[in-house]
Amino acid sequence: MSQRETWDLFCHVVDNFGDVGVGWRLARQLAHEHGRNVRLFVDDLNTFRIICPQVNPRLAQQSVDGVQVYNWGRQLQLDPGDVVVELFGCKLAPAFLERIQQRGSERLVWFNLEHLSAEPWVEGSHLKPSPQPGGINKLFFFPGFTPATGGLIRETDLLARRDAWQAMPAARRIALRSLGLPPPPEHATTVALFSYARDNLDTWLQGLAAADRPTVLWICPGPILESVNHWLHMELLTGQTTVRGSLTLCALPYMPQERFDELLWAADVCIVRGEDSFVRAQWAARPMVWHVYPQHDGAHLKKLEAFFDVYLADAAAEVRDTIIALWTAWNRGLDLDAAWTDFVTALPQLRRHARTWCNRLASQPDLANQLLAAVRAHKPQGLPI
Repeated sequence: MSQRETWDLFCHVVDNFGDVGVGWRLARQLAHEHGRNVRLFVDDLNTFRIICPQVNPRLAQQSVDGVQVYNWGRQLQLDPGDVVVELFGCKLAPAFLERIQQRGSERLVWFNLEHLSAEPWVEGSHLKPSPQPGGINKLFFFPGFTPATGGLIRETDLLARRDAWQAMPAARRIALRSLGLPPPPEHATTVALFSYARDNLDTWLQGLAAADRPTVLWICPGPILESVNHWLHMELLTGQTTVRGSLTLCALPYMPQERFDELLWAADVCIVRGEDSFVRAQWAARPMVWHVYPQHDGAHLKKLEAFFDVYLADAAAEVRDTIIALWTAWNRGLDLDAAWTDFVTALPQLRRHARTWCNRLASQPDLANQLLAAVRAHKPQGLPI
């Protein structure tokens, strides 16, 4: 294979895992599928280690799964690679910025990979240049759900792996056992719960406990587990399971990304938050609820409405109404009982909708391939690609 360019990815760890989760998936895909030399700079290796146990936080530089992982300060001693990607507007060190400017647009491509949004203005801003000191342009790269955006992270074999996994009867049992989870009761609705804290959770949990149909909550670590513990009047420890009426509650450990994907594949309903888990739930092709990162000015509700416009554009009226009712109630902190009951009743139709939506997204180029195409379109002189 001919010499390939070096990619520098920079990521601040914000809100625990979402940002670094995106950076780690992208770094591995560029290295594994496209043969790029990838350097990933992370400002919090201790947190990164929780989703990637191979990382040693004490090392300033290390090779992990084909990617060179650096602590944040190492950029001060290094020259920029051929492609620089700032994830979500993280701020690079001034000394590294100077070296980017010295190298210039003729020898380097510079991106700011923005947060995911379905808002219409994203299409008009995708790949627009932002002039920087020294005469170099930084390109805004917007992930998205339409052909006019940068797409979503999707490994080439992801959907085939999902389908093969779901076709094996033993795969689900093995995955649950590896996470310390008991087999769910027969006919139970299984829910992967990874959301922010919210109001009125107690009434929802009480309703699940009193319901005729059993429900199992697989609860990821974080604020939502604290809310569940408040309702339980006890601390549900990692790996522990407890039962309240028809409701089984299981506290999950932190897990690598591959195990998290399997958790979503195994669940009947995926309640997810932020960005990385939101995208992976869509590739799981499961009925889901997206808990948007709450903002005091209500901007998150605009993002929710914008996603409704694309996600439900071709949905049947009853599917559309059912999804909007539960997602809105979840994100506004409203009572969930009626909306949840309707949602669970409609699971067969919601599964069909989730699969149709996933297939539609998969017909578009993935984010890594679109980044590579953008590099080719702005190819610096002498860059091997």
